[in-house]
Amino acid sequence: MEQKDVKKISLTISLLMCVCIVGAALAYYINWKEVDTVGDNEINSIFSPSSHAFFDPVLPGAPLSFPKDFGEHTSFQHEKWMMTVNAVDQEGNSLGIQWTMFRVSNDDRETKGWLDPRLYVAKVIITTKNGKWVDERLARGGIGQAGISQSPYRVWIDNWHWRSLGQDPFPGILSADSDHFSLKLSINANDKPVPLGNGGYSKKHDLIPVASHEYIFPFVNVRGNITLDNKAYTISGKAILEHEWASGFLDEDQQGWDWFILNLTQESKLLVAQYRHKEQAPYLYGALLYNNGDYVSLSGDDVTLQTLPARKLKNGRKLPLQWIINVPEYRLNLTTQVMRNEQWLDTLIPYWQGPITTTGSHQVTGFMQLTGY
Repeated sequence: MEQKDVKKISLTISLLMCVCIVGAALAYYINWKEVDTVGDNEINSIFSPSSHAFFDPVLPGAPLSFPKDFGEHTSFQHEKWMMTVNAVDQEGNSLGIQWTMFRVSNDDRETKGWLDPRLYVAKVIITTKNGKWVDERLARGGIGQAGISQSPYRVWIDNWHWRSLGQDPFPGILSADSDHFSLKLSINANDKPVPLGNGGYSKKHDLIPVASHEYIFPFVNVRGNITLDNKAYTISGKAILEHEWASGFLDEDQQGWDWFILNLTQESKLLVAQYRHKEQAPYLYGALLYNNGDYVSLSGDDVTLQTLPARKLKNGRKLPLQWIINVPEYRLNLTTQVMRNEQWLDTLIPYWQGPITTTGSHQVTGFMQLTGY
């Protein structure tokens, strides 16, 4: 073959590659543009810092202390306790359970009774391949209807309780009843809490001063009983418990977050989260968590997170329900699949959350949470 022909072929291949790359980038941009402009951003309005009250800021250099930090942090505006469970029933069928308690304070003054500024919102969601069961409770602090205590440890709202006999959450019992479901779970963790970020100081942006204090129990064992529409099941599974507090989980120009926890092996889990901004690139971070208490913090230089084409839900919202997660240094290449598309929670604090599985380097289970869409 003549040298001119070789150059011509090489030029043609290069042009085709450029077209493919530009086309893929354009499709990716359009997909995100459509996703991020559909629907109101309720999460931002709930979890942005207050403009009329003065809560404690989240600052570095304040290491977490236990058991004190198992409790409530009322000098901060926002707080969240969340447990996700990947479980199986007595017949080997997969299901997911999520329990969350939010606290949002609308004033920095320490008033009591009906003037208490704390509002508590709790959710329980049970998911199978055939459907989801959702209930939510709302209560004001200061009147005994909801709260957090430490001697002994108790997180409650109405007749929903997480209780233990000591100052720690474990071993504990979680119980909740609703019109269409109930659960009573025994919960235990053999590991110690892992502070996320830098000693529990977890940044949510490189340049904007938005951060939280945060820790996780990554290896939690769950056993118990649930009922779904009066049918009883015995379940067992693996869970995480995450506790986070801040005076603003989001900056006013941040849209929301995408959060993943993946059960890589019996000894390791992967946590990945990104915080999306209206004008700037997302802030991405994560951690590899090991059951001997070790962990490796991951930054945006260590992890790539790519969404595949978004899906439109029945409520009209468009969300990226399938993702590719890469951690090259640890040879992790994972593509997520959801158990069910229709996991949007039309509740007081709305978002998408549900169990997922992965293909790729590891075929595992996990959970995904998408907010701000």
